Amino acid sequence: MTPAAALPRVPAMTTHPLPPSPLPRTVVTGASAGIGRALAQELAHHGVPVLAVARDAARLDALAHGQPLITPWPADLSRTGTLDALAAQWLARHPDIGMLVNNAGVQHDLRVDGPGYAAADIEAEVALNLLAPLALTRALLPHLQARERAWVVNVGSVLGVCPKPTAAVYSATKAGLRLFTEALRVQLAGSPVRVVHAVMPLVDTAMAQGRGQGGKIAPEAAAQALVQGLLAGRQDIAIGKAGPALHLHRWAPRLLARMLQRPGNGA
Repeated sequence: MTPAAALPRVPAMTTHPLPPSPLPRTVVTGASAGIGRALAQELAHHGVPVLAVARDAARLDALAHGQPLITPWPADLSRTGTLDALAAQWLARHPDIGMLVNNAGVQHDLRVDGPGYAAADIEAEVALNLLAPLALTRALLPHLQARERAWVVNVGSVLGVCPKPTAAVYSATKAGLRLFTEALRVQLAGSPVRVVHAVMPLVDTAMAQGRGQGGKIAPEAAAQALVQGLLAGRQDIAIGKAGPALHLHRWAPRLLARMLQRPGNGA
């Protein structure tokens, strides 16, 4: 495990009082761009203090500029051996953390047998998309269970129930995250921790460039829908076209599979 002293340097903990918040301080992973960035901004708009986590320190600083409710924390979550120490640092500086949003992810839009797709690429997808959420959740659970109320939010995808040909590994990680969410709910039944699964449609981010032209939603719309679902107390939040897609998967799975196999489709 990497010593805590070797982890990225972050700003000192703020001491000024925060305004009342409808949700507790929230860790948002993958906060430097896309859905994560929009989600950090949306939570802050609602008065929720955010610990914004991602690898790109410059983008995090830009996100937090002029926004006292957003604290940047650069970290590489794919280095899963450092995550226990990382979570301990978060809690030492911000003992009011009450929600973890596992949003960070990467997708190589390639077939497994595609040229240039190597074992290292598979490892990177699995580490960031699946191992990091599992490890961070495990590290924070004792703290979250000791609170009056807390949340673990796992950001999933339609591909977690119906894969596409050029995202086999990504689809497998999202399926694993979905099953982990369900298992965690069983394990934490009766505890103060609410376990939420937020299923995303195709969102207009860098990950989705060149796919689903005309069918994407803006990251800001996805973030707004997710926060609205959290404030409404929902445990399953299907955003935009993810709702109809999940319904279609239940009643006509082959039809959904054919749709996702068309070139340019897929979340």
